[in-house]
Amino acid sequence: MSVFRPSSRATGPDGREWEIYAYRIQLDERPPAPGTWADDYPMTAVADVVAAGHSVFYGLFYGLRRVLVDIPVAAVRALRSDEWTIDAVSWMPRKTTYRWTTTREFRGQVLAQVEGHLTRGDVPQHLTNATYRGAQ
Repeated sequence: MSVFRPSSRATGPDGREWEIYAYRIQLDERPPAPGTWADDYPMTAVADVVAAGHSVFYGLFYGLRRVLVDIPVAAVRALRSDEWTIDAVSWMPRKTTYRWTTTREFRGQVLAQVEGHLTRGDVPQHLTNATYRGAQ
């Protein structure tokens, strides 16, 4: 199973298509990069250059930190944990995501329950052997 490819797909009675993902790695949320001092001044050519340089520097810095620190830490945590996250995502008419957590033992059962509920057109909030984590 991969976070890059859905474990399952479902289509609701209203035609809405759902992709269901199962994964173990949980990345921590990072706050956005801080603004520059140039944000406080009227936009001039110098302020534009400083703001662009700041954006490039912090974009590279935050990207490298994500790849070199956050992903390895999350991978080690996932090896020690038996928790799986199940996400049901629909992209149209607007992005909607529902999330549950379960264990490896019940992963297949929870995937089947989520797929069945979405095919029938309801949002499964009370599944057997899973904890509903909310909508996004």
